Amino acid sequence: MARMMGSLGSDLKVIVANDTKGDKTWRGLVPVYSKAHPPKEIRYISKLFKLFGFTLRKNAPDNDKLLRRLINRYSITHILCQYGIEAVKVMDTLRGVNLPIFVHFHGFDATFDLRSHTQPEKKSFSDDYPEKLKDLSRFAIFIANSEFTKNALLSAGIDSSRIYIKYLGVPLPEVRHEHKKIKGIQILQLGRLVDCKSPDRTIEAFELAKKKGLDGRLVIVGDGPLRTTCELLRERSPYKLSIDILGFVSWREAQQLLLESDIYTQHNIFGEISHQSEALGVSVLEAMSYGLPVVGTRNGGVLETVIDGKTGILNEPGDVEAQADTFLRLAHDPYLRQKMGDAGRERVAKNFSLENEAEELKNIMSISSTKA
Repeated sequence: MARMMGSLGSDLKVIVANDTKGDKTWRGLVPVYSKAHPPKEIRYISKLFKLFGFTLRKNAPDNDKLLRRLINRYSITHILCQYGIEAVKVMDTLRGVNLPIFVHFHGFDATFDLRSHTQPEKKSFSDDYPEKLKDLSRFAIFIANSEFTKNALLSAGIDSSRIYIKYLGVPLPEVRHEHKKIKGIQILQLGRLVDCKSPDRTIEAFELAKKKGLDGRLVIVGDGPLRTTCELLRERSPYKLSIDILGFVSWREAQQLLLESDIYTQHNIFGEISHQSEALGVSVLEAMSYGLPVVGTRNGGVLETVIDGKTGILNEPGDVEAQADTFLRLAHDPYLRQKMGDAGRERVAKNFSLENEAEELKNIMSISSTKA
């Protein structure tokens, strides 16, 4: 999302956020709190009240007043709202501003039967959420991050003329990965440890590949509800010394891991608990940009990023043995890894670059660098 905001350049005038996580500025812009804005202490008058043990504060303006004030102050001409669920929360305010409204969907916000890992028996969204989105679409344009997400919105009854697709973009590293080794192969999975990415199956596939003679190690990066499961599987594995579970790492550390790795993998499925599928897979695109062949599955938005047999190999979801065999095939064939890695890099440069995303976003919103 930061890349998307950065692509708007000088067109981006103000950021309204529920929570800035303590950040004071972002690329010279001061994020403005909305409903999460803490009440401000009233200076001078409150000093008198403090003598009696009280603190006098004034409440932050409500969303409607805040948005209208910002529109006037910064001469706002377009509003881009991230996440459908957030747009619905302020729908009445957005309806009344009489400006072009754009709502960007990231996948989970179009998963209408979404469940949390802590409360799988309860839907994350209210039953009327799809109807609210239909109402919202009458005056707002929806931007989907993939065909997969668009189809989910269509299933909720959103008119196709109100939905545009804009793929997310990733930077293209200058370094071209050279695949030569057949021993000490490093297989990488990077992302949240959730059921739809199925890191537990990846561990199982790696074990099978090791039994069949794979000379290599598995590195799993990320955190999430399946972190404990992965740690337990590692401890129980006869190959635990060849499995690293690193948890959260910085982007700089992630870049280094991508440079050091030989194969990227992600066993995408329809989440048994979350009822979610990977809507696009930015980490898959990042791996492709580094020239890594992708071992994945035919599920979700990955079908739109990875070309089976050309930039990677896609197996059926749940087929752990096929994933293991693919590890072995690529590990023993550096020429194939190179061919697929180069094709993946070329595909990212052509279809998923930051420049492409910025151009698509501005085309959809019909803005140019000369507009406010």
